Formats: sequence, structure tokens, C-alpha cells
Amino acid sequence: MNVRFSSLLAFVGIFLFTSCNKEFSDVDASLLPTDTFVIEKQTALVGVQHERIEVIRTDDLSFLYLGQYQDPVFGTTTASVTTQLSLPLSSSGIFGLMSAENEEEGTSTDDTNINPHNEEETVKNVWLELPFYTNQRDSDGDGVIDIFDIDPDDKESDSDGDGLTDIQESMSVNFDPLKADTDGDGINDGEDTDTINPDADANNYEIEFLFGDSSQEVHFQVKELSYFLPLLDPDDNFQSIRSFYSNNDLEEEGFTSNILYDDKINLSFEELVFYNEDDPETEDVDESTLVGERLAPRVRIPLEPSYFQQKLFEREGESVLIDNNDFQEYFNGLVISIQNNTNPLLMQLNFVAGQIKIEYDFKKLVLIEDGDTANPSDYVVEDSSSTYTLGLSGVQFNSIAQDEPALEVQNALRGQDDDQYIYLKGGLGVVSYIDLFAGAEGQSQLTELQSNPWLINEANLTFYVDQQKVADLGLSELPSRLYLFDADESTPLEDYIIDGTSGSYPDQVKTTFGGLAQYNEAGEVISYKFVITDHLSKLIRQPDNYENIQLGLCVSSDYLNIQSTEVVQPELEVPQSAISSPLGVILAGPNHTNPDLRLQLEIFYTAYQ
Repeated sequence: MNVRFSSLLAFVGIFLFTSCNKEFSDVDASLLPTDTFVIEKQTALVGVQHERIEVIRTDDLSFLYLGQYQDPVFGTTTASVTTQLSLPLSSSGIFGLMSAENEEEGTSTDDTNINPHNEEETVKNVWLELPFYTNQRDSDGDGVIDIFDIDPDDKESDSDGDGLTDIQESMSVNFDPLKADTDGDGINDGEDTDTINPDADANNYEIEFLFGDSSQEVHFQVKELSYFLPLLDPDDNFQSIRSFYSNNDLEEEGFTSNILYDDKINLSFEELVFYNEDDPETEDVDESTLVGERLAPRVRIPLEPSYFQQKLFEREGESVLIDNNDFQEYFNGLVISIQNNTNPLLMQLNFVAGQIKIEYDFKKLVLIEDGDTANPSDYVVEDSSSTYTLGLSGVQFNSIAQDEPALEVQNALRGQDDDQYIYLKGGLGVVSYIDLFAGAEGQSQLTELQSNPWLINEANLTFYVDQQKVADLGLSELPSRLYLFDADESTPLEDYIIDGTSGSYPDQVKTTFGGLAQYNEAGEVISYKFVITDHLSKLIRQPDNYENIQLGLCVSSDYLNIQSTEVVQPELEVPQSAISSPLGVILAGPNHTNPDLRLQLEIFYTAYQ
């Protein structure tokens, strides 16, 4: 395009408004003409290479995979989790109220005398809890999270259709904005003059990072690990942290023993509500109607109570229940997997917040009213219950297996394609490497740009989705974000660093730099755009200090993670964003048959005449 202006004054105004590149503020005034300038656009050739990620370090990942993800192009992913367990902080090794020693010998002091008493601690239920990742995004602030809001941008919308707006109902304890008849008396909320919300504190959540069919029964398997996971590396004389990798599968190697669960579960995405026990001494109040605890949605897997009775409760008072190091050598940990379901399902669960809750009953001694603590006969036995909690912490890693991708992807990996497509897959998938100003023609163009004192207004790379190919191959879910980085150092580009855009939600972060999916009216992903103006400006204006580095391109989860992770096969580093999503996408390459979709570097600059 050619846009003419007649005065340098107009140039100064546009320069100050459009340029965020201080590299150009010191251009010598003698270089600037006094009459006209034009805003021009160039496109530059881009080259593409592909690399398959085969083995990665997985004990330092932000997200862990569990289950199976089936991809028609990139192959099936299968993942399990191995984790250590940890004792409660300041663990006393005591269950119930009395130590094992006091149960056996009693207590005798000047003011307290208790006969020997067996508390008979008995494990009733054991739950392995793995919280889902959730969000409660409420864009319009009307009290209804976006996923349930009929119009997430209008607080005056009426999601339950009862004639009252969402914000009206959320501001009152009497109404539920997602129930047209909150109290269930048959009268619509908009007409009911005498209603009350029976659970005004209830929460709704959107469940994130489930890939596949989550409505089916899910077959979980939990096994005891029979291999101690040392924190320090014995091969390095315990001088460094030991690393674990995606190809470390201890179950496959025979290092599991007891099966603690092997059955199917229907997943629940509702919050968990626990009520208090009724206190018989307060006859006028029924505490069992009062909520004691609310927990965000989670997977709850029932484990074998008799195993924990023998493994833990029969060891009461021993060092294995007091010292965490002793405990982890005694109870090595768990291997958690999902067996073959009817339909594939891959989940990313919050294993860091995971825990094992052991519910048990016991017989406690209680001093009678006005009883004498020094008189053993003034104590009576009462039934009681409690919960003992183990954490999922310490060494924790993913075992991941990835099938071979389709032949066309293999050809791209071997460089035997024609750069018509760019293939990207998260996890043990595919990253691509972008060469700006590719080939002799591209290098000549770069030299020309470096030789002219032009102002770079914007430089961008737009990656278009080949929607027809994606549809034909059955890629039903595409990533909501890609990430572009310095491939030489596996670090962020300068444009990422200087981008100060932020917000409460992932799609509000680094929006100027970009990489977010762009959608058409049908809700289909059509492109991903990155603005790399600062990167290109430095390359052009400071060629002695900045090389034309390769750019890495990868799939990302919504949450950008620029921390590097180690890839063993091949030997390189990639940002964790390249690992944190299992999704794949096919983009139009620089030689795509449709010229409107071809990948090009677009450069908008001001030239002087």
C-alpha cells in the first residue's frame, strides 16, 4: 500500500503515536526529508522445520497427564502418574487421642490417672482425592460464571428465564440465578413473594483440562509402588536432584505390588458438601443441617480400607509415622493410571493438591461430668471418629507413551515435505522452527532493510489454520493458544517481555504479543497471530548485536509457562508450554496451495521520499 502525507509534522504525530520502539528515537534528523514519506508493507520469506519431542523430563512439570488421548494425526497418548506420599506436618504418629504406649500402659500422674485402654482405631473409608482444575470466570460480574451465563457480557441477562436478571438474583440470598424456582414450591421466582435459597453459599465451577469423553464411567487403577524414589541421584553420589523422565514406567518395569483400586467411577463435577455431626447435647439445634466444609470438584477414588489398617494403623507410634523420610522409604508411593475406557479420556488433575483421606472410628475415653481426672473410674468409653490425611508430595512424575504420528507428519519431520503445512502437537508431540528471511532471497531482503533508515511500525507472523484439512482429518479440538519463542535459548522474545497486558484470566495476558486463537462467527479457530515488532526492529537496526535466530513455535495451554524443560530425545530444551497441552493443530505453511493462507513475515514500515 502507498499512503502519502505532505508534511513532516504529520509524520511526527504518527511516529509518536505508533512507535513503541525507542531504537528509532535517535535517528539523525538529517536523514529525514522535509517533504513526504510513505507507509509501506513488505512480506518476507519464511522457512519451517519440524522436530518431534520423544522423551522429556516430567518430574518438574506444572501439569501432569492421566489417561489416554487419541489423535487421528499425531497418534495416541497414554499417561500415568507416579507419586510419593507425605505425612501430615508435625506428625505425632498417633491415631485417636492416646498414643500406643498410653493405650497399653495407661497414664499415671499426680492429677491424671487413666487405665490402659484400647481405642480400637478402625479404618472405615479411604479416599484418594485428585482435584480438577477449575475456574469461576464471571466476565460481567453478575454472579453467574460464564459457562452457565446466557450472555456473559451482560449482567442484566436472565440465565434461568424467570423474569429476574442474574445480577438481581445474585444480590439476594433468596434467589438462585440458575434456578427459575429457587425454593421448588412450583412458583416462578419472578412471581414468588415468599422464597428463600436453601443453599445460598453453593458454588458453580467450570472444569478445565479434560480431553475426551468425561461422561462415561472411568476405569481407574491405583497400585502401591514397590520402589523407593530417592530425591537425590545415587548415580551422582547424592550430590544432585534425581530426574525422572517420560519413559520411566515403574509399573511396566515390575515395581508395583498391591492393587488398591481397580474399578470404574462416574465423575462428578459438583462441589463436595460435608455437613457437621449433630451434637446430642444441643437439642434445639440440629448441627447435621449445617455445612461444615465445601470442596471444589474432584475425582474421589475409594481405596482398600484393610490395606491402610494394616499398613498404617498397626504401626501407630513407630518412626515410619513420625519422620517423613522414614515414611517414604516404608510406603514408597502410588502409581495411578486409567485403564482402557470405552472412549479415550485424558485429564490434567491438580496432583499437587491431591491427598488421601482416611476416615476411621475409635473408642475414646471421656471424663464424666464433674468427674475427677485422678480417678480412673470417672472415665467412660464413647464412640468417636476422625480423619487422617496424607499428602501427595515429594517425587511426582509422568510416564507417557506416544504412538507414531501419521505418515505426512513423519515426512515433515524428515524434511521430505514441501512446506505446505506446519504440524504442531503438545506433550510428546511436534514443535516447529521458523526461519525469518529464509534462503538467499530472504537474506538479500534483510540486508536491504538493514541498509535503510526506515521505521518499523509493526512486524507480525499470522499462522492460519487449514480448516478443511483439520475437518477432514477429524481434529475436533484445537489449542486456544500457541507460543513463539527464541529457539536458540528456549527463552521468551523481547516482545513477550515488554508486553505488559495482564488480567485475571489467561486470555488477558500477553495479548499484544499474541498467540491467542482467533475465531470466526461459527466458533471455529481460524488463525493465531504474533506481533514481533521489537524483535525485528533490533535485528534490522542493530545487526551487530542481534542475530537472525530461529524462532520456536509450539502448542500452549491457556496458561503460558516460559520455564524450560529438558528434552532427552532429541537433546534440546523447550518451554513447558510446549508440553502442557495434548492438543494438535495443522497450520498453513509458506508453500500452501492457497496463497491467502501462506505463512509470511509481514513488515509495515515508514520509508522516506
